[in-house]
Amino acid sequence: MKIPDPKEKYHRYLLYLALRAGIPFAEISDMSADEIVLATQVKRELDEKQAQMQAWLIYNSAALTAVAVNDPKRFPKLGEAFPSLFEKKDQQDWRVMKARMEAYAIAKNTNYV
Repeated sequence: MKIPDPKEKYHRYLLYLALRAGIPFAEISDMSADEIVLATQVKRELDEKQAQMQAWLIYNSAALTAVAVNDPKRFPKLGEAFPSLFEKKDQQDWRVMKARMEAYAIAKNTNYV
């Protein structure tokens, strides 16, 4: 009976982790063990953030569905439902912009006269 070599077992485990992280098989041979571990940690963090985003989306969808069914008049607009995704940008008054452009034109023309 052959006793499994711990190095070979560790190498197979790292290979498994790298493939799970989406690293192409051809690139794995050029990576060190630390690089493989780092790549798998990054993949795990990205997967966790993706799961959190999906949970947030499902929760908000359910909440909006409840409002739409029970009280449609209270149903928010898209920007109100997702303020962090659809921020309203303050529109500048055209008169202010015109005054600035005129001041700039006057300043620019006087420098070259």
